[in-house]
Amino acid sequence: MRFFSQTLTLALFLPLGAAAQGSLKVDSSQVVGLTALLEAQPRHPEATSIRALLLEWEDSTKDVVDYVCPDVLAPVPAAGTPNGPELLAQFIFGSAAFQVANPSQKGALQPSQLAGMRSMLKAYKALLATDPAARIPRFDSLVAMDAEGSLAAYLEPIVTLGCQ
Repeated sequence: MRFFSQTLTLALFLPLGAAAQGSLKVDSSQVVGLTALLEAQPRHPEATSIRALLLEWEDSTKDVVDYVCPDVLAPVPAAGTPNGPELLAQFIFGSAAFQVANPSQKGALQPSQLAGMRSMLKAYKALLATDPAARIPRFDSLVAMDAEGSLAAYLEPIVTLGCQ
C-alpha cells in the first residue's frame, strides 16, 4: 500500500512545476486523490500549487455544487485562526471530492457538508502533528465527536440552519 501511495504521489506531482505557468489543469478524476493527499500532507512541498489548481477546477466545474456555510466552519475563516485559509480550502475540496465520488449526491447539503468537515478535520490533525500550537478548540471537539461517531448528528441542525 505504501508503494502504491508513493507512486501515485509521484505521478500526480512530477508535472506540477508547470502550474505556475498556467499550463496544468486538474480534471474531476484527480480531485479525490489530490484531496486525500492534502488531508494527509497539508504542508506537502506542492500543496500551494495543488490548492490553486483545485480552486481553479472548482470555479469552472459543473460536477459539484459549492456550499460554504459560516456556522458550520466557525471559527474559519476568521482572521487569526491558525491555518485558516488551508482549512477552508480543505473543506471545499472535501465536499467536492465527496460529490465527485458520489455523483448521485451532487448538491446534497448534509452529506457534502459532513464530507467537507471530515476532510478539513483530517488536515487539521495533520497540521497539529507538526505544530501543536495551532490548536482550535472547536475543531478539537469536532475531532472527538467524529471519533465517537456523533459528528453527523451534531452537524445536522447546524447545516440545516446555517446553510439557508
